Amino acid sequence: MIWKRKKGRPDLLSRSPKKRKSFFEKREEAPEDPIVARAIFRVLILFFVTAVIYVLFFSPFLGIKNIYLQGTSEIKYEEVYQEADRILSEKYFRFIPKDNLILVPEEEIKSRLLNNFKKISSVEIKKYFPDRIEIKIVERKTLFIWCSSGYCHIIDEKGYAYMGADFESEQLKQNHLINLVDDSSKSVATGDKVLKEEYINFVVNLRDELRKETGLEITDEFHTQSRMAEEVKVATSEGWQLIFSSVIPIDNSLQSLKTFLEKQVNEDNRNKLEYVDLRAENKVYYKFKDEEQNVNEEEQKDEEEAIAEDKPKKEKKKD
Repeated sequence: MIWKRKKGRPDLLSRSPKKRKSFFEKREEAPEDPIVARAIFRVLILFFVTAVIYVLFFSPFLGIKNIYLQGTSEIKYEEVYQEADRILSEKYFRFIPKDNLILVPEEEIKSRLLNNFKKISSVEIKKYFPDRIEIKIVERKTLFIWCSSGYCHIIDEKGYAYMGADFESEQLKQNHLINLVDDSSKSVATGDKVLKEEYINFVVNLRDELRKETGLEITDEFHTQSRMAEEVKVATSEGWQLIFSSVIPIDNSLQSLKTFLEKQVNEDNRNKLEYVDLRAENKVYYKFKDEEQNVNEEEQKDEEEAIAEDKPKKEKKKD
């Protein structure tokens, strides 16, 4: 049987299919309110930023709970610890805590420790997540006392006068420090670079080696002509002085001194020495205390003899 298409009725095969829209296309056509969307987005951002700020700066999560202090020897541990803890208990602008791992005021801690504890030469701070800091200090090595123009300062290993000397303090009484006197009386201020490190090492080693190699007992008071002079005078317990040059190695000077004491003087007349000068390499200059007296006595005798000889001449002239 043959089916005939009727006029005015479209063929089913020729009918164009109805276009279907995808799920995403339908979403795009959904009505939106841009003002509401932006407001929600801004609220979420504000909430996120607020949460981050709280966690980073105000939450106890990053608050410093442990302070580890290292390097204290002569300085009291408790005093340094309390000073560091006092700084961390303060706040920025009266409401932002300083005891936060991110906001730890490292430079302020260093500055205040160095200013309040002159014995400290350097401070190093390390932070460890989430709530710990480590403070490592290095104490100055107190080597000797520098006195000039009536004032005395403690000198550290680098040659700086870092604080005034209090001779009643336990630090000075217990350590038996060298007292180096500047005979030029040139004034020195706290913080000044007084001496070179080479000279400091020479003076310290000289005291130790002198007692060890010669057995001489010396006082703790040394003298120098000035802070620029390359020499040092040491007084022995027998009352005579030793003069050294910091340019000549200590071993060479001590060897010359030992040879001199063995061959030139004995224990009986050694206490009659006034000084032994070792500033010339491989040479020793010395002087006895009575030499000047003998010279003066001889000069006085010569004068008396000359006066005695002149008297008869004058009497004859009168006749």
